[in-house]
Amino acid sequence: MPTWNVHFAVRLNTQHLEIINYLAKANALASVIREIPLPPALKIKIDALNIMRAVRGTTGIEGAELSEQEVEQIMQADPKKPVLPPARKRDEQEARNAQALMRYVVETLQKNPGLPLTESLVLDIHKILTQNIEYKHNVPGEYRTHAVSAGSYFPPKSGEEVRALMKEFVRWFNHGEPKGWDPVIRAIVAHFYIVSIHPFGDGNGRASRGVESFLLYQAGINARGFYSLSNYYYRNREEYVWQLDHSRFETDGDITPFVHFALKGLVEELEAVHREVLHEIKVISFRDFAREALMVSGKLHTKLGARIFRLLSEMGREPVSIKDIKSNKHPLAYIYKGMSYKTLERDISYLKSLKLLNVDGDRMTANIDIMDTFMPPNEFRERLVIRDTKSKAKKSTKK
Repeated sequence: MPTWNVHFAVRLNTQHLEIINYLAKANALASVIREIPLPPALKIKIDALNIMRAVRGTTGIEGAELSEQEVEQIMQADPKKPVLPPARKRDEQEARNAQALMRYVVETLQKNPGLPLTESLVLDIHKILTQNIEYKHNVPGEYRTHAVSAGSYFPPKSGEEVRALMKEFVRWFNHGEPKGWDPVIRAIVAHFYIVSIHPFGDGNGRASRGVESFLLYQAGINARGFYSLSNYYYRNREEYVWQLDHSRFETDGDITPFVHFALKGLVEELEAVHREVLHEIKVISFRDFAREALMVSGKLHTKLGARIFRLLSEMGREPVSIKDIKSNKHPLAYIYKGMSYKTLERDISYLKSLKLLNVDGDRMTANIDIMDTFMPPNEFRERLVIRDTKSKAKKSTKK
């Protein structure tokens, strides 16, 4: 595949109907997510989950096959104490670097919310992402001085060309046509150009996605937990690479298809976070509902009420084995320490009668979905979302 002659005379149809709709939906979802108040403990939980997904996504694209469980362990561990075997030292360091970048972005923008994109910022992001990893011919935070390739793609060759292009990119991005684009589109376009210029010896994909995440966070799109498009790109890796090459070689700078692809992914990520937040809010609401139900029954302030409320409150998402509680193999077994099996069985029967517990054979789960009965019908909610999205899209078209 030939080298793309990187230029800034790009074509972008910002009035493309689907792009307008995706932008409206992304901004609407982000706004709703930002406005939902979360207790501190729940906020930490949501933040950790989003960081975990984004870290796995951005390192996964580069070939580090980390599981979400491994990433979570790495995030929670002392940086000086390895979590993975020595043979996977690089995988672990890539995850730690990705997490360090996310903290850097949050702290930097809290101090200076209007910070413009500069070469220095791009270099800092690259340095954080590639430090303490032995990449051939790569110096963290410094432009390359040699030719590189990215699969079948050959970026600009010389160090002089790289420096000139990065300088021109930053000038064009801050003072040219992109200045008037929606912040979300600007983030995607910045990603496209940095990964196309490929200014570093290694870590170019991570650096470009890091800049994209910085700009999305600055725009308030991923302010409720640091999620990014990395997870989406990871799930759609082949199309991600194809879209980049299509914009370079098939359209010679018409980046509308790539922007459309990325926006679709952003909406998917926002919808996932929205579902996550709403589920956690539903759990909190369910606990309040259970407390009210026990109060009405007159059992709340009894030993029975305290015991079964604790059982409901500490149940997670996964079904709980009744046999495991009886045999003291489940963490919730402590609630019934020193009590007979019949006590547990009576509690289960009582919770079922209040419709607070679902039981399927040996498995039981808190009946959190009972909270859906207090919401408008799903079809009605969907119509409202479609109406609001169309309204925002019309306003955007008029602008």
